[in-house]
Amino acid sequence: MRRKPGLAAGGAAKAGRDGTRTQDRSSDTTLAALRLAALRRIRRQSYVDRVHQLGPRVVFELIDELDRHYQLGDLDERLERYAGLNPTVLSALDADHFPPIPLRLVRGGQR
Repeated sequence: MRRKPGLAAGGAAKAGRDGTRTQDRSSDTTLAALRLAALRRIRRQSYVDRVHQLGPRVVFELIDELDRHYQLGDLDERLERYAGLNPTVLSALDADHFPPIPLRLVRGGQR
């Protein structure tokens, strides 16, 4: 969906000093922050997938290092809870792998 010029995401616009409409910069900043967070999450999922492929020893070393550096007080309880998950149920719910990375249509490209 296309935005009209001068409108921020969500349709909010402000009148400038000369009476023209300007974008709400806080909406743009929020949208940029959300996009960065989404990219960071996708990148993190990719890293986790690669680390997981290296096997349980590497996963343990990573978790142990995070615990040493950040003193994650309830780490053992969390690990126990995750270790108790049923792999068959996770698979049935399609929750045993990451969803595909979302794709965006880029207009103006060659077909």
